[in-house]
Amino acid sequence: PTIRKYYNMNTLPEVPHQNLIKDKVFDQEPFRSAIIEIIRNNCNKNYYVSSIYDVLLEKFVENGDYESLPGNDQTLRNYVHHLIESGIIEKEPENRRIYDHVFDTPPGDQMLIDFGQERVGSGVVIHFICLLLRYSRIIHVGAQDHAYNAEEACRAIYRAFCKLGGRPSQLVIDQDAVFIASETYGEVIQTRVFGDFCTEQELKLWVCNKADPESKGPIENVVGFVKKNFFSARNITSIDDVWKSLPGWVERKNQRIHKATFRIPLDVFDAVEKDSLKPIADSFYENSPSSYTPVEIHSTPYVQYKSSKYSLPRSRCFSTIYYKAVNNTLYFYDSDKKYLCQHAVNECRGSVNRLEEHRKEPSTDWVSVVESLRRQWSCYAFQQFINGYKRENPRHLYQQLSAIERFLNLEKPERELVSQVMDQCCRDQKYQFSQFKVVYQLVKAGRTAPGLVEFNDVQTQEMSLYKKAFLDRCGTEGCGL
Repeated sequence: PTIRKYYNMNTLPEVPHQNLIKDKVFDQEPFRSAIIEIIRNNCNKNYYVSSIYDVLLEKFVENGDYESLPGNDQTLRNYVHHLIESGIIEKEPENRRIYDHVFDTPPGDQMLIDFGQERVGSGVVIHFICLLLRYSRIIHVGAQDHAYNAEEACRAIYRAFCKLGGRPSQLVIDQDAVFIASETYGEVIQTRVFGDFCTEQELKLWVCNKADPESKGPIENVVGFVKKNFFSARNITSIDDVWKSLPGWVERKNQRIHKATFRIPLDVFDAVEKDSLKPIADSFYENSPSSYTPVEIHSTPYVQYKSSKYSLPRSRCFSTIYYKAVNNTLYFYDSDKKYLCQHAVNECRGSVNRLEEHRKEPSTDWVSVVESLRRQWSCYAFQQFINGYKRENPRHLYQQLSAIERFLNLEKPERELVSQVMDQCCRDQKYQFSQFKVVYQLVKAGRTAPGLVEFNDVQTQEMSLYKKAFLDRCGTEGCGL
């Protein structure tokens, strides 16, 4: 038909293909105005032409104004393209991001980690974690019926290390709340559990930018691959079905030819990357629950381990705690398996190891006595007086201050007198109760304390007088001088 149309033409048209251009049936009122209005109202978000077609049906056909629209959704799609190309509707600027090729890291260097979830036919949501060694592209997948917390994620990562027979040098993660507590201008703060795990396993971190899944494309592809290839064709009703099928599926996929590298991940891992991994280190997050050792704590907050003792918070007396030894470090947990503290194992036999925060806190009974004294006898030198007693009587501060309070309550002196006594004690540095009483009696009698009596008129004698007296005495006693 196209050749016949050209053959029947007498002359070449000024505008080629003009006779072949179809009429734009939507380019008439009221459809034209309605289409432009709909597109402009949705200019800041993605819209579909099929949705515009449905709105036109609702507005013109269902209301009874027209029996049908003048064209189908493909005709409408062509008309929308015409409006954009002709400039009647402004085209949305594309967010053009420039990409570069991501080169592989050395063998055994990086492992990428990400989480995913899938709702199965029974309505159960399966949560899974994917781990990918970047060099060989070998994958490891774990699953459970609830969202991963920090401890479960660390246990899954350690299980992958055991499965692979080694551990990488660096983990590539996103800013998931399981791993990262906060991030401010590139300063990343890990969660306590994940931070302890990284320290224990000597792992470095590469934290991807927030809301930027393209920065970790390989592991994102693995998550999508698990959803499409594993979950899509299986009739899964519970987590048990996943646990039965998932290990075999992972083994088969590690033996396929990878479409990006055109190599078999398992062969590359066995030939190159396996020997580049670090040896497996003991971990608190291994799967053996028997590795917790329960201990009954009595009146002394210490646990004995290999003939040495290690301190605990004093609040744990008369309770049960659990501990576990990992890489020359003792981890202590309460009865609910919540973290308490940790000690480095001391190789010196018979040693007693106490953390600074486990020291006995000094008594605060003296505080109430100080406040009572302040209310009755506050003066200019009062705080210096109290500070002196705190320095000189750290063990018996309560007894000393209580004795002063009782003494003053019995004496019932005037505030002026007590002010003079405290000032004199501060100048003489008399910070004992017995000294306080002496100073009080002297000040009350109008005298100053002994030791600070000033002698203005001191009798002096010539040295010749003392020499004569010395010689006379020596001659009397027959010294032979």
